Amino acid sequence: MSNNGRSKDTGHSREIFVTGEYVKYFKPEDKRNPFSKIYKQKKEDTINLINGSEGPRTILDIGGGMGRLSLDLARSDRNDVVLVDISTDMLNLAAERADNLKKIKPVNADAHYLPFKDQTFDYVVGLDLLCHLKRPELALADFHRVLKDHGKLIMDSTNSNPLWTIFYPRYLGKNPLNWLKTIRFHGVLPGWEKIVRHYARDEFYSLLEKMDFEIVKNLNYGPQICPKWHLTVSRKTG
Repeated sequence: MSNNGRSKDTGHSREIFVTGEYVKYFKPEDKRNPFSKIYKQKKEDTINLINGSEGPRTILDIGGGMGRLSLDLARSDRNDVVLVDISTDMLNLAAERADNLKKIKPVNADAHYLPFKDQTFDYVVGLDLLCHLKRPELALADFHRVLKDHGKLIMDSTNSNPLWTIFYPRYLGKNPLNWLKTIRFHGVLPGWEKIVRHYARDEFYSLLEKMDFEIVKNLNYGPQICPKWHLTVSRKTG
């Protein structure tokens, strides 16, 4: 799952994404976070994949929250970045962090219903997003719609094979009951299982292909035997 720390079995609702309260749990750059190193690598790889292509580039960062990715992408003169999030509070945090960067346009919108014209963007990016989507096929169809012909989608997915969790004991915590529940919930911590879904690698790939995306590159993060994250670069087809 994309929240990176222990949580109480409180049964969170999707409203947590709208209010921005999720930021209390999602702190991927905190050095105490067990996934901070691989999160940093995933983020750097995404930036390099985009900045290494020919520019100028129009980029849609969906579910980008407080702008962790968008702010760095906007440092390139060749990038025009639109940051979309369902939480206005998260977008306000991004604006506060942006300083003098003026090449980010914040837009409050639902990932399933994007307020953009067809074929607007060269890149659509969704990091730590898929696991939160209530209707992933609907969202992916809209990502496909707003991409230019042969535009690319960069997206990741958390592995539903929970074997990776044993490599991160701080994620599991000290309560053996939580270990069992997390394994039963496919790597999702107790309290989040109703609003977070992890995907097997083949299931993730099949979903992209079903929605007319051709995978051209894939990267893995975490234990080789069972990665925590699968990242794909996919070309729009169809």
